[in-house]
This record gives sequence, C-alpha cells and structure tokens, in this order.
Amino acid sequence: MSKEKLWWMDIKDKIKISKKRFCMPHYWPHKLPFGKKVCNEACHIHKNPIRMLHHNFYCKVLNCPNYKFMRTKDKKMIKRTWRNIFF
Repeated sequence: MSKEKLWWMDIKDKIKISKKRFCMPHYWPHKLPFGKKVCNEACHIHKNPIRMLHHNFYCKVLNCPNYKFMRTKDKKMIKRTWRNIFF
C-alpha cells in the first residue's frame, strides 16, 4: 500500500489485537477496486458493535486465516465490557 491516506483507515474505535497478524489484502471499505489493495492493516476488532458486525462479515467473506483468532478476542472483549458495565 502506498503512503496515501485512505478512507476510514484511522477509525478511533479500532483495537489492534496482534502485532504479527494482518488482515487479508482488500479494497473495501477503504477504497474502490482500483490500484493496489490495502495489505498492511494489522488484525483488529472494533468497540462499536455495528462496525464489528460489518468487520465480521468482511473477514468471513475474505476467508481470512485470522478470523477465528479475531472472533475469540472479540468475544473476550465483549465479556470484559459487560462485566465493567454491570459490576
């Protein structure tokens, strides 16, 4: 990926979950399907449940090898969040 700024790359609710794992090369939702794909985005989850729903869908469609790892981390974060809200 070039150093140009792409759409929605600096989302504030994004939580990196691994330094060694990366998302599959992809265009959507950061850019239209022209040119080079985004290929250096660290594996991550989102705090926003709606954004995370879309993220799960795209990872599943892309057949990402980190999908199960990402879902496990997301479930742990959800449990921790609910525990902090109610206790």
